[in-house]
Amino acid sequence: MSRVIKNSQMLLTVPITIDPLEITETEDKVENGILFRDDNNHCNPPEMEDQEFERIKIESQKILTETEQMVMELLEKARDEARDIISNAREEAEVIKMQAGEEAVSIRKKAHQEAYEEGLRQAQQEIEGDRQAAMQQSQALLEEARQLKIKAFRSCEADMVRLVMATVKKVIASELKTNPDTIINILQEAIDFLDRPENITVYVNPQDLDKVLEVMDKGYLTDIGTNNNKISINADERISPGGCLLESDAGSVDAQLETRITSVNNAIQEVVADDY
Repeated sequence: MSRVIKNSQMLLTVPITIDPLEITETEDKVENGILFRDDNNHCNPPEMEDQEFERIKIESQKILTETEQMVMELLEKARDEARDIISNAREEAEVIKMQAGEEAVSIRKKAHQEAYEEGLRQAQQEIEGDRQAAMQQSQALLEEARQLKIKAFRSCEADMVRLVMATVKKVIASELKTNPDTIINILQEAIDFLDRPENITVYVNPQDLDKVLEVMDKGYLTDIGTNNNKISINADERISPGGCLLESDAGSVDAQLETRITSVNNAIQEVVADDY
């Protein structure tokens, strides 16, 4: 049985060196190579001394071997623990490095997203500002164009009205020339305008008198009331060709061309005033 107690925690101290010359106070004495013990004056024979020496030598060698083995085991264990510590440290370093990389990627993504959103917000603000400015500019241009249009129209408004009225007169004159029955239509409209008239007097231009009398004789005009109604046809040079003037107990109707043209002119003036 070994006398060395194995322990994973070994306290190493500075070895103590014993000088054989300092051992002077022992009770054992050696004379002529023979060890004498002074305990009750007994002595061991030389064979026993050799056996004891050999036993101590073997035991010492065993202790030394076990000590060396224990030291080697401790060193190997220390190396294993050191390798484990280094490996764990490397693994932790890799984990930390990976986490740091992931955090860096996350931070970059977040920063990129924030920068993108900020850029998008600024771009939207700029676009909205440009849109508002463009709308204001467009409205200003439209208003300017409208004012120019009004100014241009007003500057030639009178000329345009005169041109329209001249065109109307030419159209009427052409219609009267190509269609002599126009006076009959105008006369019929004037008679229809009256509400149950009696004793009607009609004034027409001398050029239209024969045509009107011819139509009256043929009975082409519609009934205007009772059989007792009388229609008197008179020529009046103050009436322009194509026009007529009616007088009756129910009222009068001015169907002269000048009056109708004046009505058209007034209507045009009202339209112009409403639009501008």
